[in-house]
Amino acid sequence: MDYLYSDIIGIVHIHLQTERNLYDMRKNKITTCLVTFVTISLIIAAGCKKKPEIQPEFRGVWLHTGLFSPQKEKAVRQMDSLFTLYQESGINNLFCYNSAPGENSFTWDYLQTLIDEGNKKNIRIHPIFYPGYTVNLEKEIVDHPHWLIRGMDGQYEPHFNIANPEVREYWIDRIKATFKYDIAGIHLDYIRFPITQMYSYDSLTCELFKREFQYSPLEVSHDCGSMIWCEWIKWNSRQVTDFLKEIQKAVKDSDKPLLLGADVFPDMETADVLIAQNWKYWAENGLVDFLCPMLYTNNLDLFREYVRNAMNAAGNNCRVYPGIGIHTSHNDITGELLIKEVEITREERTNGMVFFSGYSFNKEMMDTLNATLF
Repeated sequence: MDYLYSDIIGIVHIHLQTERNLYDMRKNKITTCLVTFVTISLIIAAGCKKKPEIQPEFRGVWLHTGLFSPQKEKAVRQMDSLFTLYQESGINNLFCYNSAPGENSFTWDYLQTLIDEGNKKNIRIHPIFYPGYTVNLEKEIVDHPHWLIRGMDGQYEPHFNIANPEVREYWIDRIKATFKYDIAGIHLDYIRFPITQMYSYDSLTCELFKREFQYSPLEVSHDCGSMIWCEWIKWNSRQVTDFLKEIQKAVKDSDKPLLLGADVFPDMETADVLIAQNWKYWAENGLVDFLCPMLYTNNLDLFREYVRNAMNAAGNNCRVYPGIGIHTSHNDITGELLIKEVEITREERTNGMVFFSGYSFNKEMMDTLNATLF
């Protein structure tokens, strides 16, 4: 009886083991099939995945209204001729002075005409705004003299006071007026205080500063040994940065894919102290989509140094498109130097550059680049 019982137990054990083995085989087979399916799916997906699009090199020119006739028909012909040359050189972006409504003497829509002619050549238009530039005293400022910078001697300077909230609102309204156009972006020049007059000492500005530091800037020693004076310098720098943040918000609120760019002085430390242009902070915090350091020099070592400094400051937060001066108050470049500076921008991986300006970036210069680099 014990033998019979043992045999039965043995048979049952063998049966259960057989079932377990069959189960494990089926399980392994299913797992293998799943792994194979997932592997094949990943391979197919990888093969079908779209390759990342390579962005074309950003090639820009600063453009002045003086290049075109006040007569629309003639201006259109001039644009067609000039933009054809630009297209042949791969110029794909134009920063246009005095192009916004009300900023020029044309009796026709200059900005829309630029856009129409640019679209024919795959060239995008960026209207330029320059809050810190010299003010036309015959326009809006007649009714708002308090918008001007006031020196320590009480005399008004022909520049907008960016620390004044009304001035900032005025400029943002002008910027918003261009959102109805098919523009590529908003470009800022003179987003700073003037070199000739550091900051404004009008009653409103002094009062705004005094609310924070209990002193008026007129009541302290004007040297770097004074802590309050140092705070005055930093306070004005914050005013420009806050203004830029307000512009950035307006651009984002437009719900249009607009780029925000700014022209800046070459040296970031000097720019912050002398003209309240803390563009190192702008770059590090992504307040703009790209910066254009104005590197108007024939010194190739300096050019490379400042390009590299800007690239290090920008990191992955914004792009850097160095400004190359053709004929400026600081330099007068040759075709050979032009080639070398463009080569430096590529070696430093900026993926773009901007030429100053449309007056001097002529056919001869374009032919030089077309025969070598473009």
